[in-house]
Amino acid sequence: MRAICRPSIPVGDAVADTIKIAIAGPKTGTETQYADMQFIGVKQAIKDINARGGVNGKMVESKEYDDGGDPKKAVAAANRIVNDGVKFVIGHMASVTTQPASDIYEDEGVIMITPGVTDPEITARGYQLIFRTVPVGSAQDPAVGNSFAKDPENKAIVDAIKADGKDPNGLYVFPAYSAVQLIAEGIKAAKSEDTDKVAKELHSGTFRTSIGTISFDEKGDLKD
Repeated sequence: MRAICRPSIPVGDAVADTIKIAIAGPKTGTETQYADMQFIGVKQAIKDINARGGVNGKMVESKEYDDGGDPKKAVAAANRIVNDGVKFVIGHMASVTTQPASDIYEDEGVIMITPGVTDPEITARGYQLIFRTVPVGSAQDPAVGNSFAKDPENKAIVDAIKADGKDPNGLYVFPAYSAVQLIAEGIKAAKSEDTDKVAKELHSGTFRTSIGTISFDEKGDLKD
């Protein structure tokens, strides 16, 4: 069991009663289009969850972290996430950034769900806190994102994204949206934000999401 030391808070100080989710991706560099898709999905999911009352009585909020598509910057971003006390991450979007960042998350008790990385090596290391919402080794076919957007069950999500002036058809929009749904459902099932407990629920549960009804294997990969 990981021990978490919390600093004492002086009487009278406001305590934020929210669940924080980090969005980690390439806001700068040559792959910003992937982060754009990721951020659209995450932010819309958070809006929708909060509109329904949040998670276990708490609102959800996001904070963006730029990894620049670079391994060193990804490590720096991961360390900032840990230092900021954020326990849930949607990201990263490339194998070269996800691999070193996920080492830090696993060591520090942070759950990471990547909505874009298909490299088998990411989940081949026996980690318990690392998941993905894309199939292992799958081809990055833009038509997949379009198929999620055309699903009648996702119409309300699509309409809301369009109303915000964004494109719902991106390849990673709905995998990112679903990653937030999974974190929310994992917390609800665990009745806790303890990441070990939440991860256990994710590994054992079945969840209805915007990309379909899914469950995970012991590695954190989607089951067939």
